[in-house]
Amino acid sequence: MKTVLYPLKFEPILKERIWGGEKLYSELNKPLNGRKNIGESWELSGVEDDVSVV
Repeated sequence: MKTVLYPLKFEPILKERIWGGEKLYSELNKPLNGRKNIGESWELSGVEDDVSVV
């Protein structure tokens, strides 16, 4: 029997930065959730207080 593997999908961790804006939303369709100045989107993280969620 063949095992079917599926890709893991992670929720991005969006970081507000002074250089941010709304381009991550407009170009990559990232959810802003009412926040402005999103300057970084962490797609996968193992940082202690910002661990990715599958």
